[in-house]
Amino acid sequence: MTELLIYLIKVSVCTLLLYALYALMLHKETYFRFNRFYLLFSLVASLVIPLLSISINATNVDAGMTYLLQTVQVKPENIIPYENSMSWMFYAGLIYFTVLLTLFIRFLARFISILLIRRNCIIEKKGRHYIALCKKPLAPFSFLNTIFISSQSNDNGQFDKIIMHESVHVRQLHSIDVIFSELICMLIWFNPIGWKIKAALKETHEYLADAAVKEQTSALAEYVLLLINNVVGVQLGLANNFNKSLTIKRINMMKKPRSGWASMLKALPVFPLALMLIMAFSCTFNIAELKSQNNSASQKNKKTQIVAEKQPEYPGGQEAMNKFILSNIKYPEAAKKSGKEGKVYVSFVVTKTGKLDKLKVTHKVDPLLDAEALRVVKSMPNWIAGKNKGANVDAQMTLPISFKLK
Repeated sequence: MTELLIYLIKVSVCTLLLYALYALMLHKETYFRFNRFYLLFSLVASLVIPLLSISINATNVDAGMTYLLQTVQVKPENIIPYENSMSWMFYAGLIYFTVLLTLFIRFLARFISILLIRRNCIIEKKGRHYIALCKKPLAPFSFLNTIFISSQSNDNGQFDKIIMHESVHVRQLHSIDVIFSELICMLIWFNPIGWKIKAALKETHEYLADAAVKEQTSALAEYVLLLINNVVGVQLGLANNFNKSLTIKRINMMKKPRSGWASMLKALPVFPLALMLIMAFSCTFNIAELKSQNNSASQKNKKTQIVAEKQPEYPGGQEAMNKFILSNIKYPEAAKKSGKEGKVYVSFVVTKTGKLDKLKVTHKVDPLLDAEALRVVKSMPNWIAGKNKGANVDAQMTLPISFKLK
């Protein structure tokens, strides 16, 4: 659950920055095809970038290398009462998946409603797409390869221009964009930017259709009047609707002169922005050397080479691990009475699947303290596995746990 939470946060940051560039630089330009591509790219890049794993200047990994973790200080007064530190994540996950399921059910309901409308229409094939003539009044819309239109539209001379408009949506596969963006919005339902990108994409679809009609007809005034007359009507979330609340924007866009080539330069910041996101979320860098804190005779005052391509990580990081240990560890009463204290080193392997294996105490202090340190490490949940060249690998870890009475 922690990995999913971190991933969704990264996706949200990516969508925010990529959409901000669109809102500031591109949304007023008439390069509608480019804007469509950019908005789709924003969604795809936001999903993919956090999943990438790129190593920068990675060094060879020594099979016998051990990653030394920060020391956890255990004092009687520092031990905190046990609480289920994962409970908040459970409830957060429950809320997330409940909303996700609700949105998916709504998605299916919309899809089924379109199928039911089609079932009650007269279907005619025209070229590569179908026309569904509906007896009931409804706002014209298209979905996949079908154009839905009220049979009454043929009586008032609107039919040809509506078909001209909606056929653009069909030819350019705008419904696929809408379905894809809808699914992404379900995944990041908590992020309002995802819904804004979806809305911007549907706006761009309408601009593309309007531009195509503008090129094919000389009766632009009649087409504008048609837009105004079709403002009110049925709105289907998965469909490309001829009637949109953004009618005024569409009319203004049709009147606007075509953007010059120089305006395309406004898109150039997307390259450093994408690179910045990749560097922030996908790249890992090597740390040349790190001085070992191990006090054992074999490692004292030596330097251990650390490859930070992607070290194993406790879910939530060092702070979460410290909280888990201090919530679960007990300072043995017999050790406290006899004044026993010291630093116990527990060695273990984080496997490719994140499980802990080959746990043992490599630096012993006292049988009671050693046993307690080993017990609490064994009780840890699975870790996030380490990576080498993009693949999960086994990694040897050493965790120092310092027992101190004062």
